[in-house]
Amino acid sequence: MTTAMNSDTSGLSHVFLSPDELAAALPGVTKNTLAMWRYEGKGPRYRKLGRIVVYALDEVEAWIEDGARDGGAHAH
Repeated sequence: MTTAMNSDTSGLSHVFLSPDELAAALPGVTKNTLAMWRYEGKGPRYRKLGRIVVYALDEVEAWIEDGARDGGAHAH
């Protein structure tokens, strides 16, 4: 018997990414960088499910937006 996988998140309120998936989605960020950020208490929020680390996509996007900077010097 084959069970079809659907794209429904089964009622979860977040879409979760593994460190591999997140590293692949962020230019210049590696899985090792994510591990170092977790160790140093930096980077986006994460959760541990036993030994599995996951990142909520919406929280990663919010973390990126929180780090947004305006370019150039501002004259007053």
